[in-house]
Amino acid sequence: MNSNYSKFISDKILSALKERNVSQTELAQMIEKSRAYISNIIRGRYLPKISELIKIAEYLKKPISYFLGEESADVNKFSEKAKKWDTLVSMLEKEIKKDFKEDIITIPLLDNSKLRNRTYNELLELKSSASQFIYLARSYVTDTFYYHNNLDNAAAVRIFIRSYPEFGIEIGDIAVFDPVINNDIGDFSGKLFAIFYKGDLGIKRIYKEGKFYYFEPMHSSPVIDKIRFDDPNLVIPGRVIFVIHTKMF
Repeated sequence: MNSNYSKFISDKILSALKERNVSQTELAQMIEKSRAYISNIIRGRYLPKISELIKIAEYLKKPISYFLGEESADVNKFSEKAKKWDTLVSMLEKEIKKDFKEDIITIPLLDNSKLRNRTYNELLELKSSASQFIYLARSYVTDTFYYHNNLDNAAAVRIFIRSYPEFGIEIGDIAVFDPVINNDIGDFSGKLFAIFYKGDLGIKRIYKEGKFYYFEPMHSSPVIDKIRFDDPNLVIPGRVIFVIHTKMF
C-alpha cells in the first residue's frame, strides 16, 4: 500500500466530512459499510477501491477526481463508466437472487435427540420450529429424484459417523425423508427409512411382514433384525428420499 496516497485519501475524506458536516458513522451508514471500515480508511489502514470511492464521493457531493488528485476528463469519464457497471451488476444480482429464491427448496433439519418417541403430528411441530435448514436446488432435486414429486413435507436428519469437535466438523450422512405416521411404512416395503431404535439413528431398508418389520442396514453386512412395528423403542421418522453424503478430503 502506498502510505502517501493512503494519507492523501484520508485527508480528502476528513476535509469533505468537515465541509459537509457529516460524521464517520453517518457516512458508513449511507454507503452501507461499517463504522470500522471508514475508520480504517481514515487511519490509513485500508485503501478503498475505486468503486468504493465513487460511493463516498457521491454522498459527499464531490467529483471522483477530488479523491484521486486529478481534474482530468478521463477520470470523470471512468467514474461514469464505473457507475454504469455497478448499476448493471446490481440488476444482475437482483435477478440472480430472485431466480435463486424461486428455485431453492428449504428443508428443515431436525434435531436427532428430539426424534425419540414422537408421533407424526409432533414431528410436524418439530419441522415448523426448526432453526436449521438444508437448501437444495429444486431443479437439481426434481431432475435427479424425478420419482418423488412432492417435497413439501420433507425433513432431514443427520446420520453421524464420526465427529471432529476440535475442527468443528461432523462427518456423516444427512438423510432427507418423508415423515410417516405412527411407524406405518404403508406400501413402501423394501424401501430405505430413517430408523431410531434404542437411541441409535440410522438408515435401513425395511421389509414388512404382518406386524413385524425386518431391518437391513444400508452400509454394513446384511444382518437382518426383526422388530414389531409397535415396539416402544422404535421410531421411524420417515421414508428416505435421498442421502447427502459428507466426507473429509
